[in-house]
Amino acid sequence: MYHLVDFNTKERVFPKSLVFTGKDSPWEVVMDLESIRTKIHLDYFKEAPPCLAKYLPLLPLKDHTQFVSLRESPTPLVKSKSLGKQLGVNLHFKMESKNPTGSFKDRGSAVDVSVAKEMKANGIVLASTGNMAASCSCYAAAAKIPCFVFVPEGVPMAKLAQVVAFGGKIVQVKGSYNDAARLAEAIAERMGFFLAGDYAFRVEGQKTAAFELMDQLFLKEPDMVVVPIGCGTNIAAYAKGFNEYCQLGLTTKIPQLIGVQAEGASAVVNSFKEGRSTVIPVENVNTVASAIAIGMPIDGIKALDAVYSTNGQAVTVSDMEILQAQYLLSTEEGLFVEGSSAATFAALIKMASQQDLMGKKIVCILTGDGLKDPSSILKAVAEPPTINPEEHEFLLLYEENYLSRGKNEYANQQI
Repeated sequence: MYHLVDFNTKERVFPKSLVFTGKDSPWEVVMDLESIRTKIHLDYFKEAPPCLAKYLPLLPLKDHTQFVSLRESPTPLVKSKSLGKQLGVNLHFKMESKNPTGSFKDRGSAVDVSVAKEMKANGIVLASTGNMAASCSCYAAAAKIPCFVFVPEGVPMAKLAQVVAFGGKIVQVKGSYNDAARLAEAIAERMGFFLAGDYAFRVEGQKTAAFELMDQLFLKEPDMVVVPIGCGTNIAAYAKGFNEYCQLGLTTKIPQLIGVQAEGASAVVNSFKEGRSTVIPVENVNTVASAIAIGMPIDGIKALDAVYSTNGQAVTVSDMEILQAQYLLSTEEGLFVEGSSAATFAALIKMASQQDLMGKKIVCILTGDGLKDPSSILKAVAEPPTINPEEHEFLLLYEENYLSRGKNEYANQQI
């Protein structure tokens, strides 16, 4: 049904532990699409509404009855009410923030944890500081598998509240995220734990977002899909998902993939601009978009391949552009997302000012809920006024237009 290959050499690999990545190159799951084609009715498949159960035949699982699910429903595909018109494009937002733990990571965690359960892992281990940790802890709890999360020393516990709530075991590691990741891999190999994270099986879960997007658009391909790049796994998953639908004959073309990074964490974009197929790490990462603040993307070469293979682009945006986009999404569309999500719309604004996008059908992927990382918003807003419980005091504020002046510094931003 599937096998594993080295992403660079395309040679088959045979894991000796529950660590599904190479030392020098990431691994990839190759699905037997010809076999899958004989097991699904394509006409029915085209007409069936999007849901996770529909995509089970396309996932690397032997026993579908053991799939770890939280009864996920399709995340909304929201048509822009005003911002698309201002840019002159047919704009939609894919709200991955509406997954069970508030981020796109849940798609990958569902498959990661299901594979771990199928392989009878003694535990799940990973390195993370945020969304991945929350998601894996949640699905591990549903599967009744212990989950151990290594975090760099000093990560605010508030950021890990979901991990604690789901029963994940947090261990602080002296050093950087990379130190925590190396330790997680070593522990997985030594103790027979499943190494969760941005590795081969996570792509398989996250590619369902591409399937779902195409079904929500009634198999009419968008011109562009704009995806933030942190570790690079998600954009690689979209490329794989679109490609598999195309190979199955469900669609006829693959959308251009636009990868977006913050200027302060732009390893993939730097390599794209230089025409490289490898990624040079960024040593000093600095951006308000914490979810994509990655100096050395684990799946950076997969992200580059996704952009190149779809004739796409890789774009950087500044922190100011991210915050302005975040404000516009909230006030114009009613969509409160974290900075890494807003980066996709920030990139679209920049692209629209530099090239002709008029009339194109474009989807911005919004990967995480704004409540995941509200610190940047809280820093930008003025402190609300305090009054006595008297009507005239409020009326005084209202008549002097004080409440309008109290908006944050991005209130005057226009496209």
